[in-house]
Amino acid sequence: MTVEGSLYHTEIVNEKGLTGQSYVRGNEGLALGVSSSLLEGPGTNPEQFIGFALSTCFNATIGLVEGQHKLKHDSVIHTGVDILKDTKGYKFIVRCEILFHELDNATAQQMVDEALDQCPVAKLLKANENVTFEIVDQFSF
Repeated sequence: MTVEGSLYHTEIVNEKGLTGQSYVRGNEGLALGVSSSLLEGPGTNPEQFIGFALSTCFNATIGLVEGQHKLKHDSVIHTGVDILKDTKGYKFIVRCEILFHELDNATAQQMVDEALDQCPVAKLLKANENVTFEIVDQFSF
């Protein structure tokens, strides 16, 4: 069911957890084999999905923000996602590193701050204590 006012709606179906496939409802041709980082087997795991979603959406949003300031798109993003045991099961640690080739630190920080307030994936994740966003001179992973 589409939410009123939605600009885009999609539905992803997973019927078997960490085996089989997840697919886009209505476009079953867009399907991915799924797996777990904790199990041997082919497929894409939730850590990879989170990393793809954050890297893609956040870097696109930074590009939009740069455009609003009449700057050319200058960022590259690496997102590291780790899974750790915690007291009740597992948790993800998400580290988003942003590298700018030409922007000075103050301007780069402004672009990141504005993008954090505009990117839907970043908004979803940024308040979590296990998620960090850092401007770097070189990537650590």
